Amino acid sequence: MKKTENEKWYDKEVAPKLAELANLCGDKGMAFVAVVEYNPGDRGETRLLPSESGLAMRMLAYCAKTGHNLDSYVFGLLRYFKEKGIDTSSSLVAQRINSWGKEGK
Repeated sequence: MKKTENEKWYDKEVAPKLAELANLCGDKGMAFVAVVEYNPGDRGETRLLPSESGLAMRMLAYCAKTGHNLDSYVFGLLRYFKEKGIDTSSSLVAQRINSWGKEGK
């Protein structure tokens, strides 16, 4: 697929600067998530997530990764929560999803 002018410009001018900023933040142990939509529906992202980064940054990174796919976003987060032992019992969405397949039993 041929790159658009905006994508070429993003790759040449913006992405390297974002990578530099991410590395500066990473040197201080800070998480970094940046997303640029260079054409409608086409995105570039730069992220650096130290293992101790907070949940909000993880959520931003998942959103950047999954874009408009809500199912991938929600199920990816739920997998992350399960892996990390994060309690989702107060989440109405998580309760509903976790009850699927259990209904009628």
